[in-house]
Amino acid sequence: MVETLSRFQFAFTIAFHFIFVPLTVGLILIIVLFEARYYFKGDDKFRRLSNYFSDIFLINYAFGIVTGIAMKIQFGTKWANYSIAMGDVFGSPLVLEAIIAFFLESTFTGIWLFRRHRISKRLRLLVVSMIAVGTTLSALWIITANGFMQNPVGAVWTGEKMELVNFAKIVFNPYAWHMLLHNHLSAIILSGFAVLAISSWHLLKGKEEDREVFITAAKYAAWILLFSSILIPFSGSSYLSFINGVQSSKVAMITGSEVGGLKTVVRIAFGFMVTLGTVFIVISLYAVIFFKKFTVSKTLQKIYMYLVPLPYLTIMAGWMVTEMGRQPYIIYGYMKVSEGISDVPVSQIWFSVISIFIFYALLFIMDYALTIQRIKKGLVEPEGGANNE
Repeated sequence: MVETLSRFQFAFTIAFHFIFVPLTVGLILIIVLFEARYYFKGDDKFRRLSNYFSDIFLINYAFGIVTGIAMKIQFGTKWANYSIAMGDVFGSPLVLEAIIAFFLESTFTGIWLFRRHRISKRLRLLVVSMIAVGTTLSALWIITANGFMQNPVGAVWTGEKMELVNFAKIVFNPYAWHMLLHNHLSAIILSGFAVLAISSWHLLKGKEEDREVFITAAKYAAWILLFSSILIPFSGSSYLSFINGVQSSKVAMITGSEVGGLKTVVRIAFGFMVTLGTVFIVISLYAVIFFKKFTVSKTLQKIYMYLVPLPYLTIMAGWMVTEMGRQPYIIYGYMKVSEGISDVPVSQIWFSVISIFIFYALLFIMDYALTIQRIKKGLVEPEGGANNE
């Protein structure tokens, strides 16, 4: 029961955290694109789009930080034996994530939050670019840690813990880089769907004076969706080929060579992910080819408004394949999940599970309310206008 509840709590907190992470990682890249178009083309509608989607980014970025902190606390409370075993390896990536990536993105996010309406075009582009670099570096260091769990390199197992011997091998672990590329493409797909859905809402129910601006946003979102949806199968194929060499048991689960329990869940999750990935190509191709029809069809606009859950489901299915596919190991080939848990009473775990569930439910309501409120507010300008120098 202790192991089951500990695993459930960690799975729940990660899944909830991932409501915010891929959206902000992908959305900031789209904002960079809008800022680049504003800087080089000088068209003010791109500045307005950047400001609008930046507000949505900032709301979800804040909630992502809160849920990320709660997730990390569990390493010491529910997974103490695992934390001891992984301390030498986890220490460097997580510290670097904090002092380099998080400080970089949070500093420039603060500038963007308070000063973006008062700085020049050049500084606007620089600031959002630094936020994008920070979010990418943050993802890299977290995925570096996870990549080691999947493919332990650069450290030796003493029988009780991992001892770091080559930090460069951990950083350049191919598993982590395959995972980073695949995750970023999935984040871009999710954010493309989000921009398309929000634009669709405005075409249906928004202000008439905002219509042309959101048509532009929808067109960019459709093309972004198309390119990322086409690229991700190539990324996934390369990723799977590499996995076959280091985690053949996971590939056996995916192909159905091994069935029963979690193995069947992995196979179904993989099939679900691939199927939806194919659907995304069809959806984005249709949106690009019949874009003019989309701008006048209320039916299509309603459909695109409600597609956002699909990429979320695909991402969750992908993580199920990644994490369940390495079972029973928490450190692949060295430490089993059952060996990594803390020795704590079941009553304490039930208390934390219920507490986190209530806390996260409140967070979700707050995030949803703030995000929807900002979406419906539309394109608004600060008093005094903007600095266009």
